[in-house]
Amino acid sequence: MSTWASWCAKHWIITGAAMTIVALLAGFIPSARDIIPELANRPEVRTAFQDPAFGSQDAMLFLFSFIFLGPFAGFVGFLLAIVILAALGGIFVPLGSRVGLPEWFSTTAFLIALGAYIYIKTDTWMPPSLWFLGLVAKSWIIVRS
Repeated sequence: MSTWASWCAKHWIITGAAMTIVALLAGFIPSARDIIPELANRPEVRTAFQDPAFGSQDAMLFLFSFIFLGPFAGFVGFLLAIVILAALGGIFVPLGSRVGLPEWFSTTAFLIALGAYIYIKTDTWMPPSLWFLGLVAKSWIIVRS
């Protein structure tokens, strides 16, 4: 019998996927069919793609760009985040070791502080994110109808 600590990434991914499916079926997480209309009806995107001549073409072009260029932009953002985390970790971890803290503690403290900062600054990054997701949902609804 193996323990949770000895699991590899494959086991964790399968367990996470199974837990997500159970949460979706139990109703703890709303489905995409519930979220997409809610995002598309947000006030800041309600009037998007309403041009009678080119509204549906604009929605299709936006959705096409999102689907095909989004993974590339996400990869670039991921690499940028890794570089920034490495630079900041390269500053704070040696400072922690200079004070006498173990490396694992400095790294954990740095990641907790970074997570707290991101949580505190939610009002800065959340509205643009919801606006963009609303545009994606609105274009999806227009293209599907």
